[in-house]
Amino acid sequence: MEIVRQPIRQIDEIEYEHFKKYGQNSYGMSAEELKGIFVEMGEEQVYSADAHSYGEDFYYDLRVDGQTVGKVLLLKLARVYQLDLMVFDPFKDKGYATEGLRLALEQSDLKEGHTVRAGIPPTSPHQEAVRSVLEKNGFEKRNGLYYLNFKKRYVINH
Repeated sequence: MEIVRQPIRQIDEIEYEHFKKYGQNSYGMSAEELKGIFVEMGEEQVYSADAHSYGEDFYYDLRVDGQTVGKVLLLKLARVYQLDLMVFDPFKDKGYATEGLRLALEQSDLKEGHTVRAGIPPTSPHQEAVRSVLEKNGFEKRNGLYYLNFKKRYVINH
């Protein structure tokens, strides 16, 4: 397996089909958001989100034998990185998510020192699989979310 960093967020047809199948339950995407993505994909069936991509984000394709089998996204949100992880149906249960996440954390240099968080919606059909992948990569559950390198923050209100 290899991971390939993309300079901008891209959605191709296989990822769109994945979102269409699992979007609302696993990713919280509405039917309208999915429809908007499909319209923007146009005839080329590729969505290239220049206007929504940021330099501190990491967009990785997981590839096996030259074929994209999934994606790992590490999106900078204030002091933490939000993890989005997907492996497409034909490639599930082969360890690609666990290995892809490990490689993405290593290549992005977020394994040490940066806080990375992930949520698993209670409606997701992949809850157990995602939990296992996160725990194998060192994430711990805290207050309903999974964290890597959790840092406590203290606020004093006057």
